[in-house]
Amino acid sequence: MSIDTFRDTTRQILENLLNETPKADRTELIEAYTEALTRLHALESHQLFTEVIEDARTRLDARLSPDPVRQTIAGVQTTIQDIWDSLWK
Repeated sequence: MSIDTFRDTTRQILENLLNETPKADRTELIEAYTEALTRLHALESHQLFTEVIEDARTRLDARLSPDPVRQTIAGVQTTIQDIWDSLWK
């Protein structure tokens, strides 16, 4: 999930909070929406971590492969990722 999707989901949760405010107890609302945002954060973090682990596993498998073509591809992917990371820092 991307930052935009996370932002959209968070915005929807907060819109629901504002729409329900006149009808419900404020403390209960805060607790319910804190819980919803926490679950959303946990879901997003878990998904991102899973993607990073799977990418690392794929790269490691390619580097350890006896096939020189796969090793070369893994080296190129690492170089491109290093360039991409340096652009974002």
